[in-house]
Amino acid sequence: MDVAAAEKLLNLLSAGEKLILRFENCFEQEDGAPADTALLDNLTDLTREIETQTKDEQLPNRIKEISLNLYDSIETLKETREKAETFLFCLRYHLKSLFRILEFEIAYLVEDFVDQNNHPRFYPESVRIDPQEIRKQGKTAKCQASVVVLAYNNLSYVRECVKSILENTDDVDYELILVDNGSTDGTGAYFDSITGAKVIHLKYNLHVVKGFNIGLLAAEGKYSAAVCNDFIFTKNWLSNLLICMESDSKIGYASPGATSISNLQQISIPFTSIERFQEKAGKFNSSDPRKWEERVVLLPNVLCCPTALLQCIGYYDTRFYRGEFADDDISFRIRRAGYQLVYCGDTVTHHYGSVTTAQDHQNNSFQEGKETFFQKYGLDAWADARMDPIYQNFSYEHLSHVNAILGIEVKCGATLLQIKNTLWNKFGTHPAVSAAVTEEKYLEDLRTITADSVHIRDFSCLAEHFPRKFDLIYIEKSLDCIPDDLNVIFSSLSKLAKPRGQLIFRLDHCSGFSRIMDLLQQDEAVHNKKIYLEEAVCSSAERCGFRRIRTLSIASNQYLQTIQQLSQAVTGESEESLSLQKLLQKEATYFQLLYNG
Repeated sequence: MDVAAAEKLLNLLSAGEKLILRFENCFEQEDGAPADTALLDNLTDLTREIETQTKDEQLPNRIKEISLNLYDSIETLKETREKAETFLFCLRYHLKSLFRILEFEIAYLVEDFVDQNNHPRFYPESVRIDPQEIRKQGKTAKCQASVVVLAYNNLSYVRECVKSILENTDDVDYELILVDNGSTDGTGAYFDSITGAKVIHLKYNLHVVKGFNIGLLAAEGKYSAAVCNDFIFTKNWLSNLLICMESDSKIGYASPGATSISNLQQISIPFTSIERFQEKAGKFNSSDPRKWEERVVLLPNVLCCPTALLQCIGYYDTRFYRGEFADDDISFRIRRAGYQLVYCGDTVTHHYGSVTTAQDHQNNSFQEGKETFFQKYGLDAWADARMDPIYQNFSYEHLSHVNAILGIEVKCGATLLQIKNTLWNKFGTHPAVSAAVTEEKYLEDLRTITADSVHIRDFSCLAEHFPRKFDLIYIEKSLDCIPDDLNVIFSSLSKLAKPRGQLIFRLDHCSGFSRIMDLLQQDEAVHNKKIYLEEAVCSSAERCGFRRIRTLSIASNQYLQTIQQLSQAVTGESEESLSLQKLLQKEATYFQLLYNG
């Protein structure tokens, strides 16, 4: 690929878009399917030329599958010229959408060789989003919501999923869009049996990202709600999400809880049958803003977003070939566009798990997706943007007064945000949140969730950036990884803490087995780490006015069997063995301190 080849491909796409527009105009002018389908032959030739130009492309892509589906839709259009309704449906929801997906695929392949600002159609993220335009388009939508179900085989799950939507969504004005992603088990025929549904059949599997995108491209509701076929939906599931979306125009993405999911979006409801689950979920699903949590990243149990917003950001990013980390990516893009992500913990669904995505999530797909995310953002999607569950164990009874929080070295702020969410849930307060980091790469994301975020050289300059004081200061990075002297750290923090304010920080355990293994493996992460004694750290803090009110030790189960064997080998079968095992298992201690002022 080079600049000339990239420009040629984008010119071909522009020519294809014009061909489709001319063909659509012919349909409208002739008040029915045009007799002359030469334009379709031209589009076939153009698509084949694109295939030829990209056949040696090394980046993973699905141009072949997209093209095959395009050829299939072209043949369908030729065969249905006398059936105006079928013809129009195929034109709008197959041909036009498939070509749009091809545009996104090519745009990704050539992005390093073109000025994206010169091609806003192919790079929608290069255009600044206008929230007023998003709201304006929502007011003219045909219905309140478009529910998009993607399915590839697994008919038994598909039936349960669709049945649950039909039975539990009658309180919303919605359209149902069913995408058969090349199924061979009767899923397509089942979709056709659903009265009133907008059914999109793909002859060749486009996989998760592009499969969802073709359904979302067909959405005409104010909001789009994309769902996988391995979920069962419950009373008020969609109406609760829409209550959340409608509560604040700054909310760009809402998702409910599920019985089996990561990212702390799981809601445990024991049940012995689906009927019993529906009964319990019906009682649970009562809209409650106190259970809403703003997030850095959301997993899309339901991807519920303004349809116009998805159009503006370009839907799921096609570069995530197997779908892994496409969820993290769309969270980042929506949040960076100026919108909030909200987890609706007031609503539960049932998730069987990895049915829709099972085919794609293989062949090292996790590492592949993680690397794709890193290449795009320069961030580790998990280490930098996921929360540490430790926040759940902080002593919140001492934090009911908190109105201002400062997070220091908090990466993208996921755990910091969860502290704020917990205070909202427990006390109904919305503390103002600020952040300071020594790595500038985190600032763009921190500024999406905080009142202000700054880049600092070291702890000594904190007071220069924050003339006000805070009720809670939270340091995410372990103190042994911070180069500043302890006296500098605590004296700087004492200038920022309000009287009776609190400080929470972490200290990694220097003799833990994980640290020993890092040293043996010459892991760069331990380079320049300091070694502190816990009591010495607390004494240093006390000299600056802080008093310890709670400590929380964290033990790791990693290497547990090896630790047990080593402890027994060193001390034999004795109490000393258990003591040594606990010492080696100890990973870190969290300290919660009170500032006496």
